[in-house]
Amino acid sequence: MQTQAETLVRKQFFISPANIAKLEKLSSKLKGRSAAQIVRDAIDAYDPDGEKDNEMIALAHTKVKEALEATARANQKMDDCLNSLSKGDH
Repeated sequence: MQTQAETLVRKQFFISPANIAKLEKLSSKLKGRSAAQIVRDAIDAYDPDGEKDNEMIALAHTKVKEALEATARANQKMDDCLNSLSKGDH
């Protein structure tokens, strides 16, 4: 989001009528969000090198690995408990 201290520079671009329609639809859906702000947000979000994607994939990988390890520990505890119960060690 732009702050008042930031200077905006006027640029003119050609865009298709379909892009204009999409911008108008987004602008009306996101009340109070101008078409210009939507374009600025899209530029900020654009990541042609996929660096943000790589960070998200790495985070997801870590979280899935942690979940698998926690599940394995829980399964081992359940197996131990069931074995104990079946042997009459309660």
